[in-house]
Amino acid sequence: MPEKRTFQKKPQDFQQLIERMKSKGLYISDEAAAERLLRDVGYYRLSGYGLAFEQYQNGRRSGRFKTGASLDDIVNAYHVDRKLRLLILGAVERIEVAVRGIICHQLSLKHDSAHWFMDARLFRESENFRHSGLLREIIRSTGKNAEPGSEKESLREVFIRHYYATYDSPKYPPSWMVAEVLSIGSWSKVFQHLSTSTDKKLISSQLNLAPPTLESWLHCLAFIRNASAHHSRLFARKLPLPPKRDKKLPIRRENYVFNFICIIWYFLQQIEPDNTWLDEVTAVVNELTSSHRFLGIPEHGTLSVL
Repeated sequence: MPEKRTFQKKPQDFQQLIERMKSKGLYISDEAAAERLLRDVGYYRLSGYGLAFEQYQNGRRSGRFKTGASLDDIVNAYHVDRKLRLLILGAVERIEVAVRGIICHQLSLKHDSAHWFMDARLFRESENFRHSGLLREIIRSTGKNAEPGSEKESLREVFIRHYYATYDSPKYPPSWMVAEVLSIGSWSKVFQHLSTSTDKKLISSQLNLAPPTLESWLHCLAFIRNASAHHSRLFARKLPLPPKRDKKLPIRRENYVFNFICIIWYFLQQIEPDNTWLDEVTAVVNELTSSHRFLGIPEHGTLSVL
């Protein structure tokens, strides 16, 4: 590990930042537009997209851009990335609604209880999951302890307010209400920590997947949803949490956003077979003026492999 040192970089104004980019070999055709871009997006955020257009020596940045690289290339990558994140968010929302519905419906019927999640025997605990923690999350997400008339109480979903105002037992709303307020990350953990393979297979079979594959892909969905919602860069970035490989999909060893596009497409095909999401993604990807390999798309540069 390299020795740590004191951070000494000084802030620079927009003109200084423009000169800095030009000194590294980046072509800027319109400096007034570049200044507006730096104001609205920020130099640091843009610089992440610029990494793909820099020169490297022995895997290390040389401090120079590739010959012919322009600010327009970086801006194009930025806008494609933003559009792709929005498409991913919209798709994951549809998948999340379907998956939580499947989990709640199947387990409610199987265990003949709208409150199956209260039964600790249905879960196995781990370092990352406690049944008591799930119940605390439900209390927090439903605003159970909100004071009457408080702002927190007013933010409750109408159906949650109705449940707590009408019933005093069971302590929690039924699972189909809880489904509406827990995140995809929470449902991913619920599925992962179900104690029996029977329950897991009951759910995963609805999506034509093996339980280990569904477990992995739900985890990936939670990650890519959060990354997209928090405006994280997907372009030219190797991502964590590679999806479990499955013969149904051309998941690649290098974990770029293409792998996540694959699993999202698969889920959508299961829940909305007539969807046009992949066409929309393809249209956005085709706006990219640089190489599609920065998204991990196979060398022929299309999504026709799906």
